[in-house]
Amino acid sequence: MRNTVGRAMGRHAGAIALATACVGTWPAPAGATEPAQDENLAYAIGVQTYIGGFPLMDLYRTLWETSFDPGRGHDRTLNEYFVFDRLITSKDDWVITPNNDTIYLRAFLDLRAEPIILVIPPMGDRQYWVPVSDMRHDFDANLSWDTVGARGGAFALCPPGWQGVLPDGVQRIDMGTPLIWTLPRISVDGDADLPAAVELQKQFRLVPLSRWGAAGVTRPTPDPADFPRFTRRELTDAREYFTTLNKVLRLSPRIGNPMDDAMDGWLREIGVDPATGFDWDQLSPQAQRGLERAAADAHRIIAERMPRAVPVENNWQLARLDKRKSGDPVIAAAGAMLGLLWNPAEISTYDIAFFDGAGAPLDGRNRYVLRYDPPPPVDGFWSVTMYSAENQLFVPNKIDRYSFGDRTKGAVYGDDGSIEIFLQPEEPSDPRERANWLPAPKGRFYLVARHYSPRGPILTGDWVPPAITKR
Repeated sequence: MRNTVGRAMGRHAGAIALATACVGTWPAPAGATEPAQDENLAYAIGVQTYIGGFPLMDLYRTLWETSFDPGRGHDRTLNEYFVFDRLITSKDDWVITPNNDTIYLRAFLDLRAEPIILVIPPMGDRQYWVPVSDMRHDFDANLSWDTVGARGGAFALCPPGWQGVLPDGVQRIDMGTPLIWTLPRISVDGDADLPAAVELQKQFRLVPLSRWGAAGVTRPTPDPADFPRFTRRELTDAREYFTTLNKVLRLSPRIGNPMDDAMDGWLREIGVDPATGFDWDQLSPQAQRGLERAAADAHRIIAERMPRAVPVENNWQLARLDKRKSGDPVIAAAGAMLGLLWNPAEISTYDIAFFDGAGAPLDGRNRYVLRYDPPPPVDGFWSVTMYSAENQLFVPNKIDRYSFGDRTKGAVYGDDGSIEIFLQPEEPSDPRERANWLPAPKGRFYLVARHYSPRGPILTGDWVPPAITKR
């Protein structure tokens, strides 16, 4: 937290008790009556609720931008897969911190009317991973080659509280919210393997329960009026953020969750009530100023926590996630800001580096080497991917290489099985270094090392990534 935030809280003892809840438990207020009109109280509650709502709002932003934004064109509407049948490049911006080791399918689903059945086709020996998340970035299902198996299956994604009978052979999965997101990944071993992977990708299906077994599939068409505009810009606009948060909480509630119940109580203190609505103009100028300051400072708190959101070894963040990411509000928000819908640890783990071994930010004005000895122990695959810190996307480069890993063609290993990866903007002159070159931007960057189907040493901490060395 920046000093300005600390000084503001230090001046107002009443605000301290409220704002500090953003890093600990979430006590519910004794009873909310009239919306708070005091600037400092609104600020303290605003910081807390902004952080608590950020995973929801960041994911909703992605839903709106990819499904309803007229400026982008619609990839797909809700309840239908968008099939991304090629490996992602630097020209793609629909998801932050992507990988280019797999091909994707993407779908936001609206389960308010009925369950939707997700069908995974028989996959043979092809590795695949299908995480299914609610709108808080909490995973309700992890369907993969090592949990479901080669035969695939049919899985009914059911909204909270749904009561009904499912067809034979369809497994039930209860979701935490009526709006959900799934981002299946299918492994690809280079361009030559892409056509076979795409053929399997095309066989994934989403079928409304009422259309199961019918010829053809008719999907419910969502009303765009149900889905208020919300873009990346609105994330730091207090008026739009809190107004839209109110609408999204009504659109996709998470029923019976203690954190959500407590957050609803705090929101009512500032006039945000999912049951009745929210009118920014009904707040006093003082309360509006408090929320405006809160949005700016809370966004800064999340951004500053993002490089240190999880345990650190050798200046790598070690993301070993369980199914539920929303237990700590600040960490959940920082994780959402860093990357959407990362898998739980049993499917994949992530090492994230913003700093070199000496603690200095990674910067393309320098040259670095990452030496794995031994390489990450996995049953699936491992890779190290380069991202610009400016936009969290791939770095354009003349060899179109965005990651380096155990499937990189032409990689040079040492006689002892070790491997060195060279990180710099300029193409190395040495042939060995050129073969193991991962191009960097000229400015700040960060790395994400992925370990799909990790072995025990990664999960237990007996294997940790080595420090990145400045050359």
